[in-house]
Amino acid sequence: MAKEKSEKKKKRWILWVLILLLVAIIGGVVGTVVTPKIMSALNSKKTTTVKHHSKTVVSGKQQIVPVKKFVINLTNEDGSNNTRYAQITLSLLVANSEQKAKAKKNVAVIRDSVINVIRQKTASDILGSADSLAGLKNQLRDTINKSYGAKIVEDVFITDLVIQ
Repeated sequence: MAKEKSEKKKKRWILWVLILLLVAIIGGVVGTVVTPKIMSALNSKKTTTVKHHSKTVVSGKQQIVPVKKFVINLTNEDGSNNTRYAQITLSLLVANSEQKAKAKKNVAVIRDSVINVIRQKTASDILGSADSLAGLKNQLRDTINKSYGAKIVEDVFITDLVIQ
């Protein structure tokens, strides 16, 4: 009698292991097949194609000054409490090594100018059309130069942009 009970317990245990193994395999297969379809459907709604119109060529004495990453709150489009953020990394094109030294010395002026421009934008302002990034770059360049009181930055390159 004890042997029959122990055999039944072993059979039940093996049965449960097989059921769990079967569920795990089916879940893995379904997850592998279904997840890419769901992710592509979600990404297709949020993806915007951006065309690069800049024809700036770095030449001669011009220098590129990298600026550390910014994480900035964006303005809400509909007045709701849904906070959106922009993570942006920039590089600035300056005329020569003297201008590069000025830009590196006064990074706070650059960061303040960029934050003041971007925090007034919505996600659709930044990604709304193919020309919106070009307009943003021009606005950033003009604002930075205005803050310096002289033309230091010749062009702005957006090297990384994430909006969440």
